[in-house]
Amino acid sequence: MKYFFSALLFVFAAQLFAQQKNNQTKHLPFETIYFAGVQFNNASNLNRILKDYDSGKVPGFGWNAGAGLAYRIKQTLIGVNFSLSTSSKNDNTMNTGDFTVYVSTNAIHTGRLIFSPQLGVGTQSATFTVQKKNLNGKFEDFLTTQSNQTKLEHDAAIVDLSVTLKTSNSERTSFRPECRIGYKSSIAQNEWKVVNAAVSNVTKDRLGHFYVQLAWGIGR
Repeated sequence: MKYFFSALLFVFAAQLFAQQKNNQTKHLPFETIYFAGVQFNNASNLNRILKDYDSGKVPGFGWNAGAGLAYRIKQTLIGVNFSLSTSSKNDNTMNTGDFTVYVSTNAIHTGRLIFSPQLGVGTQSATFTVQKKNLNGKFEDFLTTQSNQTKLEHDAAIVDLSVTLKTSNSERTSFRPECRIGYKSSIAQNEWKVVNAAVSNVTKDRLGHFYVQLAWGIGR
């Protein structure tokens, strides 16, 4: 996860540098966006197993945030997005980190409103921690053979479909609010791996996330 935080800091620093150079070079063909919102998760196969063992479920609701940078060729955008999310319920916690490369367009508009569809592909790394309850034993047991938590990992290639509502900005020098809704999903079913353990008969999932975000963008 530290690499995603580093990437977000890099994008933020690049934007500050661009603003400092604004007086010398305006209308550069770049768009920058910072976003935050809510996310709804789906991991149906893992939830089925968790229910069988009375271990709760993957949190359905969470928060996400991130940033993106795109290069504009007329009305077409080619860019990258970084995002992080966290979800927690009844001590079960899931965190995700995404990196996507996307193509979008600003060609669909009415007046000053722009409807910008976006298609992205990339990678996602997810961790899920199951909190076990009502356990008994010696203190030493929980340091050796017994645990009160199990941590799982899920890495996958993803596809990300979204639509952003934004306003045109002929000066391209100030941030403006945006709204984005979308859905991202694993392209294939991938294994849930137990961290630091070799296990058999693992379950597979195609993780899905529906999201709604408020954003601040510049450069369109």
